[in-house]
Amino acid sequence: MKFASLALLMGLTTGVAFAQQPAGYQITLDLQQVANDRIKVVVQPPTLTENQATYIMPSVIPGSYSRKDYGRFVSGFTALDAKGRKLKVKHPSPNLFVIDNARTLARLEYYVDDTWDARQDDNFIFQPGGTNFEAGRDFVLNHYGLYGYFDGQKMMPYQLTVRKPADLYGATALPKQSPSATEDVYTAPSYVTLSDGPILYSRPDTASFAAGGARIGVSVVSESGVVKAAQIQEIMRPMAEALAQYFGGEMPVEHYEFLLYFPGLNSPLNSKNGGYGAMEHSYSSVYFLPEIPDPDRVKSMVQEVASHEFLHMLAPLNIHSREIGEFDFRDPQMSQHLWLYEGVTEYIAQLVQVRGGLNTPDEFRQHIKQKIDNAEKYPNVSFTTMSRQILDAPYKDMYQNVYEKGALIGFLLDIRLQELSQGRQSLRDVLLTLRQKYGPTRSFEDKDLIPEFVALTNPQMQDFFDRYVIGNEPLPYAEYFQKIGWHYAATEEGKTLAFGNIGFSYDSAREQFKAAQTKAAENAFGLEGGDIIVAVNNQPVTMANAEQLLRPLVEPTSDEPVTVRFQASAAAKLKERTATPRTFDVKLHNVLRVDPAATPAQVALRTQVLKPLSQ
Repeated sequence: MKFASLALLMGLTTGVAFAQQPAGYQITLDLQQVANDRIKVVVQPPTLTENQATYIMPSVIPGSYSRKDYGRFVSGFTALDAKGRKLKVKHPSPNLFVIDNARTLARLEYYVDDTWDARQDDNFIFQPGGTNFEAGRDFVLNHYGLYGYFDGQKMMPYQLTVRKPADLYGATALPKQSPSATEDVYTAPSYVTLSDGPILYSRPDTASFAAGGARIGVSVVSESGVVKAAQIQEIMRPMAEALAQYFGGEMPVEHYEFLLYFPGLNSPLNSKNGGYGAMEHSYSSVYFLPEIPDPDRVKSMVQEVASHEFLHMLAPLNIHSREIGEFDFRDPQMSQHLWLYEGVTEYIAQLVQVRGGLNTPDEFRQHIKQKIDNAEKYPNVSFTTMSRQILDAPYKDMYQNVYEKGALIGFLLDIRLQELSQGRQSLRDVLLTLRQKYGPTRSFEDKDLIPEFVALTNPQMQDFFDRYVIGNEPLPYAEYFQKIGWHYAATEEGKTLAFGNIGFSYDSAREQFKAAQTKAAENAFGLEGGDIIVAVNNQPVTMANAEQLLRPLVEPTSDEPVTVRFQASAAAKLKERTATPRTFDVKLHNVLRVDPAATPAQVALRTQVLKPLSQ
């Protein structure tokens, strides 16, 4: 995209001649002048014809189904005319600024605090959807948290000029020009597009590769330098290639950016309320993940999270309702199709990993079992009703279930589709048909999606939607898993190997692993809760090997003896105990295993659903 460059500071143009300015918003951020994690924002608005105008900061954003109220981070809001005189501003709610005599408005000036350093209460914003300003070091710029739009002027063009330290690089999917080492200029045709393109500024640690005709970029901030972009690139490449195969050999986008922030394990940025995870955008995704020194654990974590976010390039980028395509940041009307946007996306993320050879069929089955375990924590409600009302109680507390039951809906839907079509039509085929019809710029009507889905497939699919998506019937695990030769039982008598009741926790302040949720009489080693685990089988326990050494103590896979060295405190005497796991009679929960008596037809359907992408 060709665009004109423009630098603004306090409403004054520089002495450099640029091409004609595009109509719309001209915004300036100065990352060279940051105090107390606060940035000054200067907005030159489009022409306003009303005597009173309302500047709107987002309340809710796409992809995060909870209220954020970004306006609460704005302070010192000032409206000025062309002569620098202040205009009257009313502030009736956190996200609204009402300006009188708006026809004379020349610019807005205000300050924005970052969200990552805010008080970590129930209103704390999940880090991938927030902002972080670390002067001279790095900046996470989610545009929602920095500027908004005037009522009725959301679809006007935006031009953003960022003044920055010369050694910082801005990674983003937005079009960019850099007139100098200390200035970047970004353009977008609307607020919707601008806010969909976050920027990560940092000292560059970047990598890129090609997959399916798309250029994939990776930019990493690792507080201690433990995680590198080249390492992430090698994790992303096979996943991207598998996704390209899933899409028929060609990615649905030409460019995609992974923006990853890894806080140290003792970083003040970590929080129990924010947690870890990622947020999707159409052409990029933002990650906030722990800086783990174990490369295998980093690979597992990044692959799991990124596969889901990456797949949002299908839905909602290419398949979305009007509620998403014309998102109302002030008073959003939510779509009823979270089963598609999040649930089916999560299912396909798991499916692509097994079909692409990144996970085994057994690992896929274990992921499904885990989702069944997690989904049963929530009541059975209509998924379409929950989706429409996800911002309000009681449904807002059920949001996590879109990744659990939502994925299971996608899996059962795929099984049923392939059964009815005798393998000639899969969920993938339907999604690619819908993508071809709609794409990034065309929305469907919310009420029409399920009828259209049924029309594209089989009339019998309506019964599935009526009972399990629109209705609130429990999902028929046993019936559907039997179709693919899996045995499912809600409860079953069985045996398991165990060292007893034992768990572990990590004390980040002391960098120690400790026994948790146990008493000496409850485990074979005589561990008390809070005991420090020093070594397992003479190997000192570190963050790098903790998963490898401690997991077998919780879930032993053999009856080999294990020796644990531990102490009650750093000053206490070391103790060492060797124990062998015992077999216990237990009641197994949500049993899911391959049925050795599966019929050839059941095996054939399972093979059809999970077959490698190369076939």
